[in-house]
Amino acid sequence: MKPLLTGLLIGIFFLTACGGTPLQTQTAPASVSNNLTSTPSPTPTRTLIPSATPTASITPLPTIPTFTPTFDVSTVVTVTPAPKAECPKQNPSLKLSFSFNDPNIKPEEKILEFLNNGGSTKTILGALPSFYYPHDVRLEDITGDGIPELMYVHNSGFRKFYIFTCSGGKYTLFTGNAESIFIEFYGVFDMNSNGLPELIVITRSCTGGGCYRYYILEWNGETYTDLISESDMWVEGVISEKVADTNNDGTLELVIRNVPPTWSVPWRVQVKTLSWNGKFFSTQSEEFDQPIYRFQAVQDGDLETLLGKYNTALNFYRQVIFQEDLEWWSVERKKYEQAVLDSSWYGTPTPSVDLSEDPTEYPRLAAYAYYRIMLLHLVQGQEAEASTTYNTLQQKFGNDPYARPYAEMATAFWKAYHSTQRMYDGCAAAIQYAVEHSEILTPLGSDYHGSQARIYKPEDVCPFR
Repeated sequence: MKPLLTGLLIGIFFLTACGGTPLQTQTAPASVSNNLTSTPSPTPTRTLIPSATPTASITPLPTIPTFTPTFDVSTVVTVTPAPKAECPKQNPSLKLSFSFNDPNIKPEEKILEFLNNGGSTKTILGALPSFYYPHDVRLEDITGDGIPELMYVHNSGFRKFYIFTCSGGKYTLFTGNAESIFIEFYGVFDMNSNGLPELIVITRSCTGGGCYRYYILEWNGETYTDLISESDMWVEGVISEKVADTNNDGTLELVIRNVPPTWSVPWRVQVKTLSWNGKFFSTQSEEFDQPIYRFQAVQDGDLETLLGKYNTALNFYRQVIFQEDLEWWSVERKKYEQAVLDSSWYGTPTPSVDLSEDPTEYPRLAAYAYYRIMLLHLVQGQEAEASTTYNTLQQKFGNDPYARPYAEMATAFWKAYHSTQRMYDGCAAAIQYAVEHSEILTPLGSDYHGSQARIYKPEDVCPFR
């Protein structure tokens, strides 16, 4: 993948050079204190903690999508090694009667015929240029029968991959996906620790940011099955990957790091980890580089909360409130940044627009961050800290025309929670408030936040249920 990486990095440099004059970032209001647990004023002008009131019957809440939990490796069933395969009797003197560069033949068919006539895989390897190794050709046992399989990528402008497997006294041919502009045999690993190795194949089917498709192929006794879940097999703009036991569960994970595609803003480098769940390799976690924009810190905090990483989530919410170098985002800025990017591709004039920061974004996002910090304290049994955070939210933003709805949502949660001491009831009230005031969701994540952003729904405002 080195040539592709070089091209991607050049593309990123080119886009950076065409990005125009950087926009000035306005800082958060100076009145925001960096103390989440400060004691509220002894003489507040409003009632900060409402008295408990009976709650109405709670409508069942939507199920929360969850990431794959750590797999219990003790449940893995080890595959019984297959008996050594019987293959056609080899004739070491048999020579190839074709050239791999002949455009008028199908080399995979010629290879299959050659092997079944007693030809040696070593003869085939010897006829291939050295640059085929190891990404375009491998000779390795991936069926567990002691006979190595020949894995071959044919390049004729477009590329396809093939696996020649000795089974039942003859060689059979497994053909990979439709033609791609790039294919690589990444490596052979026993990913799910069942005693049978898997072959990782990487393909790419488009230009630009790159449409990468991953395969984790395992022999089932008759053919090769793909162990990556369908929703996780495609990744954009890959820069690197590695295989490692990142969660110490005894199985191996595929960790994919991708670079920004060249057609969309905003975008951050993302690390996606696929782990074994007993049936497939599916997403265990998705992590991004540090936030550039304030809304990204909000979304990172909410994602880490779903993963149960409360300390990390708390840090992101604090960044939303206090980190002054986080940049602002708006519909107008999305249009501007996209036009700058498009101009580098299509040669159109770079827009000259004097953009001003949206003054409504900071109070809205900061108020929401205080609300989420309150939830984190409560779910961890930190009642005093939750109360102080709730009071701080109301003092700072209860009368702010833009942030007030988030303070009101916090109040709806607070009343319901204290009437029953159940997070479920508090969440139901907060979600109902979001249903009735859906405009509060737009600043958190909407279509103008880019293709990586989460589009918020009412149930996203409270995950503890």
